[in-house]
Amino acid sequence: MSNKIKIGVVGCRVGRNWVAGAKAGEETIAWAVADLDQELARQVAEENDVPKVYGDYRELLADDEVEAVGIATAPDVRKPMVIDALNAGKHVLVQKPHGRNAEDVREINAVAEVTGKTLVYSYFMRHQAENKESRQFIADGKIGRVYHARVHYHYRERGANYDPPPGSSWLYRWGFKGGALGQHGSHYLDQAWFLMGCPQPEWAFAVSHSAFPTTLEVERHSEDYLSFLVGCAGGITIQMDTSAVIPTWADGVRDFRLRILGTNGTIEVESTSLPSGQKRSGTRRLLGAIYPEGNDFVDESVDHADGDFNAEVRDFVGAIHGAHPPDVSPEDALTFMKVLDAIYLSAETGEKVQIDP
Repeated sequence: MSNKIKIGVVGCRVGRNWVAGAKAGEETIAWAVADLDQELARQVAEENDVPKVYGDYRELLADDEVEAVGIATAPDVRKPMVIDALNAGKHVLVQKPHGRNAEDVREINAVAEVTGKTLVYSYFMRHQAENKESRQFIADGKIGRVYHARVHYHYRERGANYDPPPGSSWLYRWGFKGGALGQHGSHYLDQAWFLMGCPQPEWAFAVSHSAFPTTLEVERHSEDYLSFLVGCAGGITIQMDTSAVIPTWADGVRDFRLRILGTNGTIEVESTSLPSGQKRSGTRRLLGAIYPEGNDFVDESVDHADGDFNAEVRDFVGAIHGAHPPDVSPEDALTFMKVLDAIYLSAETGEKVQIDP
């Protein structure tokens, strides 16, 4: 028991999955939670046998028993919390979107470098076994030279004239990474980039729409639809379109398709949910449609999943122990945020934007 890492989580609405992961882990203890919503904090603590409940995150950081912290608050308030946690001597896992922009991530990374504490960023799709296997399959050259990815992710989270929930205005303000891409679609952009081996991004070109106005009084609200192309080293390209408002169906539905194209084959991922809660496809194809020789077809399927938070916590702990590098390193997080920044800047200006290496 004494060798287990005691984990604290700040922000229980999103962070409750990490609390459950810390409880489930063989090397972790779900030790503390902090949230200004004390009712929510107590509920999450009771569900996961967490002994310590705090209001202010600084109270959690002052707890000497806490060795590692997951920061799952909104990006408009997260950076100082992460920096405070690192300076308090805690290892830190950072929720996505990792900041408001690349400069936020760069500042956080610099503090981690000075303190020497382990810093890991969240993109939980990387932790799924089928994604790791597919990445290795591609790295082994099974589909030849990878040259293009296409991602389609549409979901319905809000209708027209939506009202921002309390404390969630960042989701509806342009520039805070809370729209169709930043809040949800970025998971699948990162998944495509990860599967392709994280090629160095070079430029982005994007168009966006904010067709459904919010009651929040802002000069420009976050995008409802975004379509873009990212160019990477070696002529590799990633194409994506994502929407937060599907005009039909009920809230909570989604339509996701991802295709990685190689010179000898293709890997496909597909999952579509229906208003009834059922899935139209119901599977995530591990190897998808592979055509390495002639018309041979391989279709290995596994049950579709939404990411693996337990594995994300295990990866965090493994990185703390030095057993392996984190699945989402500080370098990866900074590069990916530069990509997001370039996409949004292109959508604003209508111009192709170069990405600083």
